[in-house]
Amino acid sequence: MTGPTAGNPALNPPQNAQNSEWTCVCWFKKISDAVASKTSRFFGRVVAAVVTVVTFIPSLGVDLVYAAKSLYDRKITKLQAPAPNLPVIPGAKVQWRRYIHDDDVKATMERYDRFLAENLTHHPNEIPEAAYQQLNEATKGDMPIELITEDGVTTVKLHNKLGGGGSKTFYDIGDGQALAMIRAPHQFYDELMMQRYLEKLGIPTNEIKPAVIRWEFEGTTYTKATYIAPSFNEYPKQNAFVLDSKAPFNITDQLNGKKVLSAGQNPLIPENWDEVLNPLVNDIRTLIDNGVFTRHDSLNAILVGKGNKFHSGGQADFEVRAFPFDFSSKVEQYDQLPVKKRLKAKEEERTLRAYIEQVVFIQFDAKKCALPKEWKDLVTDLTKRYRRRRYFL
Repeated sequence: MTGPTAGNPALNPPQNAQNSEWTCVCWFKKISDAVASKTSRFFGRVVAAVVTVVTFIPSLGVDLVYAAKSLYDRKITKLQAPAPNLPVIPGAKVQWRRYIHDDDVKATMERYDRFLAENLTHHPNEIPEAAYQQLNEATKGDMPIELITEDGVTTVKLHNKLGGGGSKTFYDIGDGQALAMIRAPHQFYDELMMQRYLEKLGIPTNEIKPAVIRWEFEGTTYTKATYIAPSFNEYPKQNAFVLDSKAPFNITDQLNGKKVLSAGQNPLIPENWDEVLNPLVNDIRTLIDNGVFTRHDSLNAILVGKGNKFHSGGQADFEVRAFPFDFSSKVEQYDQLPVKKRLKAKEEERTLRAYIEQVVFIQFDAKKCALPKEWKDLVTDLTKRYRRRRYFL
């Protein structure tokens, strides 16, 4: 009997895949089986144990060699992984190569490829550092830059800094829009790819669009790929509140005293959370079943009130939906979509608990660093209540 799993079927492993067991364990089994076949099972294990003690250090050396080879192979695969179902775009300064299995997502990304090929004039490595420093001056709000989107060209100034992390920062450009200033050139593409995939799955996410920044330095015009998105400050106008994992306190001010549950509902009774959390639970199951594992920065939710397009129309004043974003890393880029082929039930339960804890913090007090014991117990009870129970023979 195998353990419970959730998600897509496992891929068939390659025939020449290396065994993942420690070498000392492998040697122990072989010696034990060989001796046991001529004597007894007990004597075989005794001999194997004695030999394993003597050969333990050499076996670690063998494991080290295999580990180094595995890391090298993975590095080569990441750098040279082909993308057979994406065409080469003539004239493009950068080929954003990914393997995308979904035809709708692939079609959208091919359109973005053509947009970028038409508007990017320099490869990122061709832009001198001084030109980048000139662009950084625009973040102070004094220097106008040109912004190219699929709708045309506009001139904007970067107003207030809205937030961000170590790899990207968002700036207000007016009209309720935010522009991302990104460190690594591949990041915007990974975000666009994942956003389109989530949209296809019916999962709420920030509606980002590709864009190109254009500015001039010492008589030369430079361009850089990025994206724009609705500012999170605009969502409360639509009776929606983003639970950004990097800025959890913002929602408290936006809610202005409102809570997740309606007044009079005891939050410590698990049944009172059903109408609020059922949409979130369905979103998490959809993510898991389609190979999307949200964690760290991408694990975000949104609280949607009646009248919002993400609200189901049920009785609850507020419902919680998954709202994943910020998938990209400045260090690594995705080579395929979805990112993981198979997700386990354990990962689903861990994800469910993390989302529920976010929501319970809002009900209790988002500005607190920790939950009291009875509220921690509530998170545990709710996780058990909504997790799937799957058993496979």
